[in-house]
This record gives sequence, structure tokens and C-alpha cells, in this order.
Amino acid sequence: MNWLDEVTVELERAEAAERSGNSGRVRTSARRAVGIALLELQRRIPEKNYGRDFISQLRGFARDKSVPEQARLAADRLQARLSSQFESPSKNPIDDAKSIIRFVTERLA
Repeated sequence: MNWLDEVTVELERAEAAERSGNSGRVRTSARRAVGIALLELQRRIPEKNYGRDFISQLRGFARDKSVPEQARLAADRLQARLSSQFESPSKNPIDDAKSIIRFVTERLA
């Protein structure tokens, strides 16, 4: 399975979780999808070393000024901790993930 297939599987998991009302799983699967894409970006462009785990990758990506603002903001929302009321700064984790994945796929094309 190539990295795009793995990303697709995680996004499908996120969408299924959204349909069933499991917001925690939506966020986790969206983060995993982005992490897979960022691993591929790092593999093919070694100077883009954002980190080893999905959260550090999201944080590093969010700080990369060479990345368009929309994708950086999406990464910042996805990496952020839940509030004390267990609310996520990412109101739509799937869209945030897709924004980042779109950037990665365009960059690697």
C-alpha cells in the first residue's frame, strides 16, 4: 500500500467516525492521515524534518513559514490540545487534514 492509499484509509476512518458521532476518532484519524503525508514529505524532501511523531510533525509544519498560511493554520488547529471543556480548536478536522494533504501532494507532484 502506498502512502496515498494509507492517507485515504485514514480519511475514510475519519469520515465514518464523523457519521457515527465519534469526534475523538475523527480528530485522531485526521491527524494520522496528515502524519502519513508528512512522513512522505520528509522522506522525499529530507530538509523538511518536522519530527518523528504526528503531533511534533504537525507543530513543525505549522511553524514552517514556507508553507501557505491556510495549511499552517490547519496544522496548528489539529495539533492543539483540547480545551478544558474538551473542545477542539479544529471545528472540522477532516477539512483541516485535507488542506494539509493537498499541499503535500502538490508539493510532491
